[in-house]
Amino acid sequence: MTTTPASPQFSVEIDHIRKHYDRLSGLYRLFWGEHLHHGYWDNNQSPAQAQVRLMERLAETAEVPLGGRILDIGCGLGGSAFWLADQLDCHVTGLTISSVQARIATKKARTRGLSAKVNFEVKDANEWLPEPESADIVWIMESSEHFRDKKGFFARCATALKPGGTLAVCAWLRRDGPIRKDEAELVATIGEAMLSASLDGLTAYASWMREAGLQVKVAEDITRYIEPTWTHCARMVEHPAIHWLVRFTAPSTRRFVNSFPLMRQAYAQGAMAFGLFAAKKPGCS
Repeated sequence: MTTTPASPQFSVEIDHIRKHYDRLSGLYRLFWGEHLHHGYWDNNQSPAQAQVRLMERLAETAEVPLGGRILDIGCGLGGSAFWLADQLDCHVTGLTISSVQARIATKKARTRGLSAKVNFEVKDANEWLPEPESADIVWIMESSEHFRDKKGFFARCATALKPGGTLAVCAWLRRDGPIRKDEAELVATIGEAMLSASLDGLTAYASWMREAGLQVKVAEDITRYIEPTWTHCARMVEHPAIHWLVRFTAPSTRRFVNSFPLMRQAYAQGAMAFGLFAAKKPGCS
């Protein structure tokens, strides 16, 4: 069996990631609302509509079953969990490294009357040990970028899935194949500003899923549909009120916000890409 090596690791500590999300949950909501992920533009959507459309695309591709049991790893403020419960009657367990995010999401579940369907736990996905065959879907919406050992992580996802269950992933990627020195430096700058452990290629993700015993049904580069996200974000950062607010934040926060135009640049020149994946665990037709 051919194994696929990871891209170079960035110097990001897990505790820094935890503190980042604890500290910036409010800023995230300001930029993105409750859905802390890219949008998907295949029509003339607003940014909020495009974020919902990305969830729809992933759910359609993964064939999320009505009433299914979902494990949402890196659940953020609970946006995907609430949407899956509302739209598909799913029972969702969300995992986040941030106690602040878990507290906000739990309160919101009570407010929405969804406490019976949605719950949130504080766990580091790098150390997560799943209950075998407990989930119909493992849902990962732009959190795998933070995980050090993606190959081992996807193997644990396969363990968590019931036979016939599906791993559903959206992820930021580096371009497959050779990359120029200036592009590698750009990706590294973004990776460290965004607290990524590494950014890896579409082929690497698909290979790790296969090595975990999953059948990769879809491994699609959808970069052209998500690129407008960063035009929108870069425009927001230029707003005088946001610009003024960011001046008073920690250096790591300023570095994070200042990386928004770099994301747009990296996608535009092809140094980075965005992948959508669905990988099925054998056992049921």
